[in-house]
Amino acid sequence: METPIHFSAAAIAMRAANASPSARVRLAPITPATNRAIQQRLGRAIRQRRRMLDLTLQDIAASCGVTFQQVHKYESGLCSMSASQLWCIAVALETPVAYFYDALVTPELVAPADPDIA
Repeated sequence: METPIHFSAAAIAMRAANASPSARVRLAPITPATNRAIQQRLGRAIRQRRRMLDLTLQDIAASCGVTFQQVHKYESGLCSMSASQLWCIAVALETPVAYFYDALVTPELVAPADPDIA
């Protein structure tokens, strides 16, 4: 005989909130073009902050446990990074993670005007 599972009122409310889409939530589809633009923006912000602190690629790589080539790929927008990797870079650059997103525009503004460009 299985023991019945009891959910707290907060868990039930959260489940109900997640079950029905809210009118306040706006979908932000991530297209390849949008993803590329976000990675390039993050990379430019990382490079700008690194240079501001007069650090080398090797300095950041050593702090984050990756190679300097990997940091270069992040800065060039050639490679996406995990949230934990971005956090590690932010710590190495002595800045909050939000710094990298400050000038990021909404997806509608990032999408190319011509759909054939993507």
